[in-house]
Amino acid sequence: MNSASSAQVTCPTCGKFLPRTSKFCGFDGTDLTLAKTGGDVRKICNLCGRFFPGYANFCAFDRSSLEVLKGQAVNLTATAPPAPTGPAISAPPTPTAAGDTVDVSRQAVPNELHTAPADDDDEDDEEEDDGPYSALIGKTIDGKYMVQSVLGEGGMAVVYKANHVQMERTVVIKVMQGWLLSNKNSVERFERECKLTAKLNHPNIVSVYDVGSIDGKEPYLVMEYIKGEALADKIHNQGALPYATTANIIIQMCRGLQEAHSIGIIHRDLKPDNVLLQHKSDRPDWVKIVDFGISNLVHGSKRLTKTGRMVGTPEYIAPEQLKDRPIDIRTDLYAMGIMMFEMLTGKVPFEGESAESILMKHLLEEPPPISEVRPDILEPGNPFEPIIMKLLRKEPDERYQTAVELRLDVEQALNQVLLKKG
Repeated sequence: MNSASSAQVTCPTCGKFLPRTSKFCGFDGTDLTLAKTGGDVRKICNLCGRFFPGYANFCAFDRSSLEVLKGQAVNLTATAPPAPTGPAISAPPTPTAAGDTVDVSRQAVPNELHTAPADDDDEDDEEEDDGPYSALIGKTIDGKYMVQSVLGEGGMAVVYKANHVQMERTVVIKVMQGWLLSNKNSVERFERECKLTAKLNHPNIVSVYDVGSIDGKEPYLVMEYIKGEALADKIHNQGALPYATTANIIIQMCRGLQEAHSIGIIHRDLKPDNVLLQHKSDRPDWVKIVDFGISNLVHGSKRLTKTGRMVGTPEYIAPEQLKDRPIDIRTDLYAMGIMMFEMLTGKVPFEGESAESILMKHLLEEPPPISEVRPDILEPGNPFEPIIMKLLRKEPDERYQTAVELRLDVEQALNQVLLKKG
């Protein structure tokens, strides 16, 4: 067994791999502590026999109501279906007891939440109708949205591909996980995401079309459906990206972030998984920033994460987030520096065997020059290197102060590269 698999546990209900520190499965709600100890199961689905935590409201597989089991010790492995034989699916963020999200590893789940491959036929990407969260497939929500398939699952929500019946438009519907409905903090967070995202209206940010609730219980968010790929997939498939491609993506991200920052919204979890590259007929790699689910308002917001609880992804966390200091728009710009480094080299500047080791490097170590990481393609003294180094300063006051300031320098650096080639 390799080190990656040894750091995971398998959910006995759905067979998916999860971080070893997970307390329950973010896909179906199975209480993993019960699987380890054989303790008391708190709720059960009488239709399929699966077990869920006490705060689950319905079965994620067949949407049946759950019944409370009091004082019964049940061995979960006795009724668990066999683990899937297909490829492993990355685990969602681990929900805590308070409903906060702590990203302890780089997540791959969100890559497919809004996108489909550019050459994929819309008629050919339907999911099987007997998997988790399939109960909504084929049904119409609020008389408008015909659900077609499951695109992905995460710790907070299930994401579906659907068709707006009247407008004949493909959309993405994000439905809150059912077992979180009884957690007030989680509901507030999901509702806040809906409100924040709806405020953003920019070509480089995924658009929100509608909000609502299923049967008055499960809140949902309707967004545009993007045909393209996640930036994370592009880097994984291509490795280091050309100067022009990197600059084009960063410039568009700066424009989208400036819109968010101008109304006081900080993303807080910028990473290649949350940047979609739309394939448009007139130009490739049109940027769409997604997932403002853990966004924060610069002023006047209610804090939905506990003091001292890290929110974000280790590879892209700014030092001030680890010190529980106030964050601002410069926190997003630090993440932009990590992403720019990764786009030009194919790897992040700080790597480690564990999340803790990566976080310590953010706090204590200086990033290597990009020319040192990839001397075969990046000559010393290139104009992008000082931009990245400024973005990755430990102290926010030493970084770029706005997305506009960053964009202007990236545009100038790109012009230098193009003139040199010419």
